[in-house]
Amino acid sequence: MKDILGVVSKEIEKNYFDPQLKGLDWKGLTAQAREKIDKAGTVSDMVTAIFALVDKLQDSHTIFLPPGRVARIKFGFNAKAYGDEIRVYEVKKNSAAEAAGLQPGDRITSLNGYKVERATWQKMMLYFRSLQPVTRMEMGIVRGDQPVQKITVDAKVEHGQQVRDLTQIDTIYQLIREEQAEIGDDDKYHYSERPDGIGYVEFRGFPNNMELLDGLVGKIKNSKAVLVDLRGNPGGSVNALAATAGHFDAEASALMDMVGRKKTETVKVKPHQPQLSGPMFILVDSETASAGEIFARHFQVSGRAKVIGDQTSGQVVAAHFSSEKMGLDYAVMYGLEISVARVVFPGGEELEKRGVSPDIKCLPTGEQLHQKQDMCRALAYSLARKALALPEEPDNKIEIKPN
Repeated sequence: MKDILGVVSKEIEKNYFDPQLKGLDWKGLTAQAREKIDKAGTVSDMVTAIFALVDKLQDSHTIFLPPGRVARIKFGFNAKAYGDEIRVYEVKKNSAAEAAGLQPGDRITSLNGYKVERATWQKMMLYFRSLQPVTRMEMGIVRGDQPVQKITVDAKVEHGQQVRDLTQIDTIYQLIREEQAEIGDDDKYHYSERPDGIGYVEFRGFPNNMELLDGLVGKIKNSKAVLVDLRGNPGGSVNALAATAGHFDAEASALMDMVGRKKTETVKVKPHQPQLSGPMFILVDSETASAGEIFARHFQVSGRAKVIGDQTSGQVVAAHFSSEKMGLDYAVMYGLEISVARVVFPGGEELEKRGVSPDIKCLPTGEQLHQKQDMCRALAYSLARKALALPEEPDNKIEIKPN
């Protein structure tokens, strides 16, 4: 672990976009982390010491991703911020959370004795699910108008090899969320084209797979108005972001500047086919991050689109991710993501720690989450019909298809 600390510290010192490391005494802090590892009683304490050093930078994309564990601990639920509240949006079937009585829409007020807040929720989940993994979560939850009740979720533990495929991890969200391992790209990206001419496309990320992304846009190429769903989109490739934006921008334009240590690189949007030029509405939420935020803000600033939903995460810098290993015959795998450039918009604006403010705020209620009613998407469809001068629909249910 001390060897891993040394590699992590040196890589950040060498590659972080700010050569002053935000004025921190980096060598002194690294020495303190080394002392904590010496005194640590568990592997989790050692891992946390390395994570805490990196976290001193308070940078959204400079993160130490710890080695995998032999045991996979599964609680079977996911939750995120809706405004200032943390609500459950998914409870997996036959899971520990379902057995404990947790339901979609429940508002979490406390977790293992800690108050739950929007600003700290992601790190809280990272701590309990990866850094210092626990097998029990004791939650205070509010359901509807009922008073606070206590729910205890005892995780299901699966034992296996100590394996984490770090080539498939490039964002902190993959440690915060409990994803199903069997879910592939085809299950994450969806589309729809309605008879009224309104297209819907869901980008759950911007992977370096333009065949996938271009194919999605191609399936709604005849749409007169389009809804772009970026909720839960953690970002992805800069090239994929710029290329995808080119389907919705009729004129070449500067998307952003990436300001690094030694140079500034301008990323441009180049229009290409198929080209969608009708009214555009972009759905975002508290987990829309990085490239997802850049996409939304670019089209919001240009007046090309209306942004609907929640304040986005404010995690917008350019970063490089690498999977690392320590050892030869018996190797410990870990990951390191380092911010290598600031993202600056043409007008000088930066979104890091700020995020995108929606034009139209939309926060589903606990009951709507419980009933799996997507009122924000329904609102976007209503606005799209209005933009096309179509009459209101009493029920705008649609069939969403996987790619």
